[in-house]
Amino acid sequence: MRRDGCGVEVNTWLEIRAVFPFTFQERFKSGSLVELRARRMTGSSLASIPLVQQMIIIFICSRVAGGGIGEEEENTNWERNGTTILRVKLLYFATRYAVVTSSILDPTTPHALHLIVATAVISFSLAKFHGFCTMQLKASLLLFISPAVSDSIRAGIQQTQQPLMPSLPSIQVVLTPVLDATASLPAVLKISLSFSPPNLPANASLVELYIAIGNVPCQAYNETNPILAVDDDGILDLTIAVGEEHNLRRWLTSRPTVGAVKLFMTALPREIDITTPIGPRIDLREIDGGLLGSASSMVPLPATPPHESYDITVCWDLSKSRANTTYASSLGEGLCTEIVDKPQAIQALQSSIFAVGPTLHRYPPSTQSPEMSQFGLFYFGDRVDVPFDVVKLADYVQALFINMCGFFHDSDTRPYRVFLRASLRGFGGQGFLSSFMLEYFPSAEVEQWELEWLLAHETTHNWPLMDSTPGQATGADNTWYNEGIATYYQLFLPYRLGKTTPAEFVRQLNMNLQAYFTNPTINMSNEEVAEQTWQNSAAQRLPYHRGLLYFLRLEYLMWQSSGGKLGIRSPVLQLLERKRKGEAFDLSCWISLVGAAIDNPAVAQEQYRDMAAGGFLSLPPSALSHFDLSVVSTAQERLELGFDTASLNSRVISGTVPGSRAEEAGIKDGDAIVHTKSMYWQVADDISRNMRMRLMRDGVTLDVSYWPRSREKVPSVQVVDAGSVDNHIS
Repeated sequence: MRRDGCGVEVNTWLEIRAVFPFTFQERFKSGSLVELRARRMTGSSLASIPLVQQMIIIFICSRVAGGGIGEEEENTNWERNGTTILRVKLLYFATRYAVVTSSILDPTTPHALHLIVATAVISFSLAKFHGFCTMQLKASLLLFISPAVSDSIRAGIQQTQQPLMPSLPSIQVVLTPVLDATASLPAVLKISLSFSPPNLPANASLVELYIAIGNVPCQAYNETNPILAVDDDGILDLTIAVGEEHNLRRWLTSRPTVGAVKLFMTALPREIDITTPIGPRIDLREIDGGLLGSASSMVPLPATPPHESYDITVCWDLSKSRANTTYASSLGEGLCTEIVDKPQAIQALQSSIFAVGPTLHRYPPSTQSPEMSQFGLFYFGDRVDVPFDVVKLADYVQALFINMCGFFHDSDTRPYRVFLRASLRGFGGQGFLSSFMLEYFPSAEVEQWELEWLLAHETTHNWPLMDSTPGQATGADNTWYNEGIATYYQLFLPYRLGKTTPAEFVRQLNMNLQAYFTNPTINMSNEEVAEQTWQNSAAQRLPYHRGLLYFLRLEYLMWQSSGGKLGIRSPVLQLLERKRKGEAFDLSCWISLVGAAIDNPAVAQEQYRDMAAGGFLSLPPSALSHFDLSVVSTAQERLELGFDTASLNSRVISGTVPGSRAEEAGIKDGDAIVHTKSMYWQVADDISRNMRMRLMRDGVTLDVSYWPRSREKVPSVQVVDAGSVDNHIS
């Protein structure tokens, strides 16, 4: 039998469980000072505590430091005052152990009796007892003064007792950034995870983490920087099992677990240089004395079936940070945040960004107006060092997000956040939970419309998504959908919302069409593309444009079969609704939805098969007639850098193509790439743009500029008649 510090049997007493006609959760939101004080005492959220006990805790927390109920105090140094902490603990334990036994009060007990008991406990708690254990003992005798009354209560309740609802498994995550004020040490992020009892046998998988995501390594937590685990029996040794075939690193239990389990680990920022290849923006980076990264690369979690519900709370502990440190995440901007969507809690945590640092800034300031808290753009350092207009970009994304919510039938008023990450090279973005990360390097030459185009793409990722097929981990079965539909809507939705003119819309559509038809990897299958995504820039870009062509073709088929009543929006929203309900939303579901929409399952399967196999996807002349656009056949020069695209990652030129325009510009094997003034996606999408680079050869700097196109042309299509484009978007 377990006992607490005063020798009282822990399982002797039961917390109050009652239902009141009002809820404290509505008044004391996550992140409030009262909520934080309650967490200090109970180790959990107010929302997880029975409501009567919430009342008592809130009374204690709001009074013990001199504040009124619900009052928000800016100075939270009260938490570090030893005397105050002692008072809080005394009051809480008096409440926890003294209120009632498991056989006296339960959810059916009348409200009046709960109030009487609660009032008496508070009175006892506020009395000046001389010892902690003495106070517990006196309070615990409260309901036993009159055995007759207790017996009467028991008899009445036993007739109406109802079983308690089982609680969900829970995970509490605490992030402790260690930010050295002298900058003599690198910043690190200490992470602790507290699990409700997992009841695992020996040699079972406790948590797991990807070995790498794309070409970006995740935290290894190996022998030199291990995960430490403890449970109710003490230290829990873990062994690491690496499964290359599933790209997973698992931590196995050395013995059966006993009670709750806690894990402690230190996430180290990734060391990068100019040769670090561009990849998914998920790794932990140190930026201007702060930290920025995604949970998917650093927080190991239990392997759970899809949509299994969890209670997950994430808190910041700034005790090892500077006084002016600020913080934010995809989940929220409070010290503690509870994930509301329980069936998607694990996925929500994995798809979240976390940012913290002394120079982390927010635009617009959250204090500017209540509405501003619904959107935030976060950046490190001085705004003038960002190579684009932060204010203009933030206003654009905020307006776009609000309109996209309506388009995708999203009534959720959750906030949306953008995080900026400066880098030594690369310019691109990655979508996360209600947020995305925009990576840039200060000397990049990017026009405002290119930024807006990129952010429209990443913002779309909040809604239409396809899950991978069970057992399929390469992305071959769903990347074309996720990137293709985002490319489709990044073009059509800004035009629908009046953000682009008809001429701009047609120009951008034509840029994407030529990017597909002139891509040198056009004949690769989806499987081959997935294998080369992070080694071949052309292969990495292909799913964006191949997916766009697929949706343009499908839109035309649906428009014809429905007599102009349906477009791709119908199956896109249906698949999205399945995702919202926790149902399967993978490739087979999509093909079934398309087959029903065009009333021809065989054609739906054929359309997918033709796209996935690779090769030329044609568009008939009337494919965009419902937009009052005509498709015309043409021929365009194929994209040809003139050297191996892997050189962009290695930063050393190799595989120079004899007779290419790159060779004519003076580029040779062995040249070191000092700086690229044009990014690959820019020259791939815009056929008129030159490739501009600064090279180093034998200590001499060379600036080169050339047209990265082959001398032969390939079949392509473009659209015309922009002046009569109809404002119909599906």
